[in-house]
Amino acid sequence: MLEARALAGGYRKADVIADIDLRLDAGESVALLGPNGAGKSTVLAALTATLPRRSGAILFNGRDVSAEPGHKLVAAGLALVPEGRQIFAPFTVRDNLRLGAIALPRAHRVADRFDYVFTLFPRLAERASQRAGTMSGGEQQMLAIGRALMSAPRLLLLDEPFLGLAPMIVEEILATLARLRADGLTTLIVEQKLEIALACATRAYVMVNGRVIRHAPCAELAAGGDLQDIYFSAN
Repeated sequence: MLEARALAGGYRKADVIADIDLRLDAGESVALLGPNGAGKSTVLAALTATLPRRSGAILFNGRDVSAEPGHKLVAAGLALVPEGRQIFAPFTVRDNLRLGAIALPRAHRVADRFDYVFTLFPRLAERASQRAGTMSGGEQQMLAIGRALMSAPRLLLLDEPFLGLAPMIVEEILATLARLRADGLTTLIVEQKLEIALACATRAYVMVNGRVIRHAPCAELAAGGDLQDIYFSAN
């Protein structure tokens, strides 16, 4: 479904990522692991055209989308849940979700997407008229995921979706991701902690200093036990 070939990018004159090769097949759940500053979020930014790529190619469903703007990628079925949620705090929950459906393909009905998201996250249905900025951090993360799902994506990219959340909320979101996988949604999740990646992905790419240094099943990485050593040696 998604393939990146020798992807490179950065900010202004600074190179952040180089020679990134990764692949996701339809229905897979893959993790992108690495310590802070490894370049994981930059990879997602390059994949979603929120950061101009400097070289390399991106294929989505077999089509080269390297030069496509972000809104066309969303319409094609690729959606991002950004780090830090980036919800519209003064808007209501319903209005935030409606914004996620701007690029919704005509074959989908907005009402159906609302029903789907509210079924996944009943708490959002209860707070549909509430201003998003007044909700808890966990509820805002649910809203950020729900907003991305409003576009009826085929591939969902999640950037540190569990950061700063209480354990109970983490478990709730993990259960939701499991349901999305059962529904056939492909996911790429940026995460630092292997134990969380094990719960929501089958294989992982490990990044250090802007490059992928390892690619293996999550269970194999856990059995190796040297991931933290790699993290610490990179800093």
